This record gives sequence, structure tokens and C-alpha cells, in this order.
Amino acid sequence: MSRRSPSYAPRALQTIDPRVLTAVFGGRFTPRTTLDPVLLDGIKELSQAIASVGQNMAAAKQQSSSQMMQMMQQMMQRRGK
Repeated sequence: MSRRSPSYAPRALQTIDPRVLTAVFGGRFTPRTTLDPVLLDGIKELSQAIASVGQNMAAAKQQSSSQMMQMMQQMMQRRGK
């Protein structure tokens, strides 16, 4: 009794979308030399969001420091009376 792997029917070939083939030249894939514009837009939006969060945190810290200084001044004035 021979041990041969079961034979399967070959898969049907799938058509490749022509847009995918625009980067193919001479049978080799040509890599991008620039970033995808959608990716660049996402990076810009992310950097703007990060800058905004940093500015908000700095403003909140400044306000908190001012409030703390004001409270300390009031306490010192009360002690001086």
C-alpha cells in the first residue's frame, strides 16, 4: 500500500487588480520613495493634537501654580495680622 498525499484540485487563478500593478516594472516591485499622502495627513493631525494637549497642560499647570501662590500669599497675610 503506497502512502501518497491525497491529490487536490489546483486552485483557480485570481485576477490581480490593475491598480496594484502600476508599481510593477520589469517584473519587480518598485518601492515608494515618498510617504503616502493619507499617512502624512494623519501624522500632521496627530502632531497638532499632541501640541494642543501640551498647551492645555501647560496652561492648567500655570493656573494651578498661580492659585497656589495666591493662597500662600493670603495665608502669609493672615499670619502677619
